[in-house]
Amino acid sequence: MTKITRRTVVTALAALGGAALAPRLAFAATWPERPVTIVVPFPAGGSNDVLARLFAQSFSQSFGKPFVVENRAGANGNIGANAVARAAPDGYTLLLSGNGQNAMNHALYSQMTYDSRKDFVHIGQMGSVPNALLVSADFPAQTFKDFIALVKSKPDQIACASPGSGSSGHLAMAMLQHTAGIKLQHVPYRGAAPAITDVIGGQVNAVMINVDIALPHVRSGKLKVLAVTSPARNPLYPDAPTVAESGFPGFSAIGWMGLSAPARTPAEIVMQINKAMNATLGEAPIRERYAAGGYIPGGGTPDAYAGFIAAEIDKWARVVKETGASIE
Repeated sequence: MTKITRRTVVTALAALGGAALAPRLAFAATWPERPVTIVVPFPAGGSNDVLARLFAQSFSQSFGKPFVVENRAGANGNIGANAVARAAPDGYTLLLSGNGQNAMNHALYSQMTYDSRKDFVHIGQMGSVPNALLVSADFPAQTFKDFIALVKSKPDQIACASPGSGSSGHLAMAMLQHTAGIKLQHVPYRGAAPAITDVIGGQVNAVMINVDIALPHVRSGKLKVLAVTSPARNPLYPDAPTVAESGFPGFSAIGWMGLSAPARTPAEIVMQINKAMNATLGEAPIRERYAAGGYIPGGGTPDAYAGFIAAEIDKWARVVKETGASIE
C-alpha cells in the first residue's frame, strides 16, 4: 500500500491546480477570437460615446478583431453597467465605466444592482473631461465672480440646466452651490443638446456641461464660458478661470471615463487591454483628438484605476450627503 504523506497531497493539489489553470491560460492566449463589445451606458454622441468609439477603432486594428460599441442607456448608466456586471467574464463584454455609473450612483440610488468595487475588474482610465459653467452671450453676469454675486442676490431665482439628474454636470453644480454658499434652481434635461438649446434661447439662465459639448456654441458667440471645474484651466478655454482659482481652492468636479470588465475576467486579458489602452493614448491622432475635445489623457495600471474609482465613490458620497443632491 502506498503511504500517503503531506508532501504527496501538496504535490497532487498543485498538479490539479496547474491542470485547471492550463485551459484558462490557453483561452487568454487566443483572445480575442470574435468581436468584443464595449457597452456605453449612455446615448450616442456624448463624451463617453466619443472616447469609446476612438478606442474601439484603435483596438480593432491592434487586435485584428472588431471592437463594437453598443449604447445601452438608462438610469444614469445603471442599466448598461448592470448588464456588463452580469455578463460572462470572458473578455468579450467591456464597460465604458465612468463617474456616474461607477461612483456617483452609489450615493444617489438607494438600491443598486451592482457594486463597482466588487462586480468589476477595472482595466484603466482613458481620460477625463471637466465641466464648464456657461451662460448666454447677453446674460447680465459676464464673469464667474459676477455670476456668484448675482445668484447670492437672487437666491433660488437663477435656473441652471444640466444634462440630467445624477450627471457630472448636476453633481458639479450641487458641489458649487455648497462650496460657494449659493442657491440655484436645478433644471435637469434628457441630454446636453436640449439643455444648450434652452440656454441659448433664454428659457434657462445657465448650464453646467462637459467642455467639449459646448465648444461649437462658444465659438459661434452664442454661449460664454464663466468657469471650468477642473483643477487647472482647460486648453479649449484658456481665458476661462477655474472655480478653484476664483476663490474656492481645491474645487474639482470632473467627468472621467475608462474601461472595466466583469469580475473574474482573466488577468491576462485585462493586461492585454490595459497595454493596448496605454499604447492608444500615445498615438498622435488620439492626442490630437484629445486636445481638440478638451479631454485630459488618462493611462496607468488596473490597480491605479481601481483605487481611483474607490476614492471617487467615497468623494461623491460625501458630496451627496453634504448637498442633499438626489435623483429627482
